[in-house]
Amino acid sequence: MNKEDSSLDNATKERFQKSQLHLESGLHAGEEYAAEIAVPQSRISRDYKSSSSSTVSDEEVAELVEAVTRNKAVGYVALFVALASLFVWPVLLGISGIILGVIAFVMGNKSLGSWSVVLGLIAVAAYFLLIPYYS
Repeated sequence: MNKEDSSLDNATKERFQKSQLHLESGLHAGEEYAAEIAVPQSRISRDYKSSSSSTVSDEEVAELVEAVTRNKAVGYVALFVALASLFVWPVLLGISGIILGVIAFVMGNKSLGSWSVVLGLIAVAAYFLLIPYYS
């Protein structure tokens, strides 16, 4: 065996080791991205079985419905304030829309919160960009 054959053999071994490591780690080239970030099925079924054995009271359901409704209400109020800031008092209502949008975003209403923040920023930025032309 000469030097060229041994270097080729080492390269083949390295390639095999890398492909083996790639296969053992579960990272296949044809694998979908969603499968990599999905929750394992065994955990879902275990959590479902443990939660299905205990009963949920009507009070807990009512509290959950109230919390979800309150979160949506904050999101819609933030969106209304941000939309109003485009037409009336852009600085005051724009900053209020931004703050309420962040609160709605943190409370879990991500889409309404994001729209409120963006519209509030647009209103405030447009005011400060256009005010020199009117004075």
